Amino acid sequence: MGIPLVAAVFILLRVLLLSRLSSGPTNVLSEGTVLNGFRQLHLADFLLLSCCIWVYTVDFFKDVLHWDALGFSMRSWQVFWVLFWGLMPFFGLLLVAPFITVLSVTVVSSAFRWAILGGMGYVFVHRLGGKISALLGPFLIAFTFAFALFWDVSGPWELPLCRQGVLVFILNVWVMQWFEQDKDGVSHSTNIWRSFGTRGLTISMVAVTACLMVLWGGQAQRSWGLPALLLLYWTIMWFPNIVRPFRLYRLIIDGGLLLWLL
Repeated sequence: MGIPLVAAVFILLRVLLLSRLSSGPTNVLSEGTVLNGFRQLHLADFLLLSCCIWVYTVDFFKDVLHWDALGFSMRSWQVFWVLFWGLMPFFGLLLVAPFITVLSVTVVSSAFRWAILGGMGYVFVHRLGGKISALLGPFLIAFTFAFALFWDVSGPWELPLCRQGVLVFILNVWVMQWFEQDKDGVSHSTNIWRSFGTRGLTISMVAVTACLMVLWGGQAQRSWGLPALLLLYWTIMWFPNIVRPFRLYRLIIDGGLLLWLL
């Protein structure tokens, strides 16, 4: 169920971002503000949502093939759900296709140019593999997701909230890979913790956390969502056994992202 969770988190982050940019963080959870955020969604947001589902579907299907090659056969119902989530966006896009009159390749490429460049960069380093992929992969994932959220903002890199988002997504990937070291070790998948060790990365996480708090402290209007997210990440890494059963950490790590924009 990680595929629909990530998609839901992405679209909700987009709604919270639109709400926050229009009203500030203090009233971001009020009913009228949230509804206003949903009303501001563009067709392009649903295209991004579809892409998000496809990316995670392809990634999971690749894992299915990889684990099958290692002798760990996947259950038929798991493969069925992968196919379901992979096909669902096509049916959704078919419903809205007759109403698509304003989007063109030029418009889409211009709006998503930074996200596209980040995605292409990730595919390139992923193909290289090794320590280069382990080191640069999380940064390119974070860059891609942050700039996908801020796709309609002029000069997003100039916005402190966008820079904050890149760092938040970096932490998200690092924490997820910290918990996935066992699985990645068995499947020989790229993992930054296995490639570079714990000491240096822990120091890097402390530095990123400090940078986030500096950015948060410099905001004119502050909510406690970001400090709560940072506390959540550090707590589950300090007490990992609480969230390891059924790999609950996956739901908590990705779902916790919503705290950032509350």
